[in-house]
Amino acid sequence: MTIGLGQIKLVVMNFSTWINAGKGRVTAIAQHFGRTPGAISQWRSGVPPKLMRQVRDFTGGEVTLEEMLAETELAKPQSPKQKGAANV
Repeated sequence: MTIGLGQIKLVVMNFSTWINAGKGRVTAIAQHFGRTPGAISQWRSGVPPKLMRQVRDFTGGEVTLEEMLAETELAKPQSPKQKGAANV
């Protein structure tokens, strides 16, 4: 999604898309957060909540809190009660 703010256009994407959008991004964010590239790759299924604001700031707002929260919600396993409610 592209948001126009006057002369500024901000492309909003989820973390996985942001990682894939540029060579060296996994390495750069891993170094910034003091993690391994493998650990950062695991964030594709959800950025740790306590780091979401820092990730948003690191990406210059391209990855929003809303996108990261949505990824985290999608990655959560559903309880049997939730699965049953979805089938009603």
